[in-house]
Amino acid sequence: QFLQSLWDEDLLYFSSESKTWMWDLNAIDAKEIPDNVGLLLSRKIMQLPRDCQYCMKLLACLGSKCDASTLKFVVAQGKDVEGNVDGKMLEFAVDEGLLKKDGSNYA
Repeated sequence: QFLQSLWDEDLLYFSSESKTWMWDLNAIDAKEIPDNVGLLLSRKIMQLPRDCQYCMKLLACLGSKCDASTLKFVVAQGKDVEGNVDGKMLEFAVDEGLLKKDGSNYA
C-alpha cells in the first residue's frame, strides 16, 4: 500500500528512457508517512466518492463477501445514493485495490 501511495502521487515512477524505477527522495522524505497500514488505508478510503464510502461501510457490515444484488437491497433500505450500485458505484474501490470483485461478488 505504501508503494502504491507513492505511485499514486507520482513520487515513484518507471522511466522508459533509462528502463529503471525512479523516485523523488526529497519529496518522499518531506511527506508525512503513516506508521501503520490502517491509517494509510483509511486515508485512501477518504479520497473515494462519498457514496462509494457509504457502500463500503455497508459491505463491511455484511461480512467478508457479498453479492451486488444483496448490497443493492441493503442500500435501498438505507439512504439514497447518488450513483447506481449496479452501475459501478464500487468500481472506484476496486480500481484502488481496496475491494476485489469476482463476478457479481465483492470481497
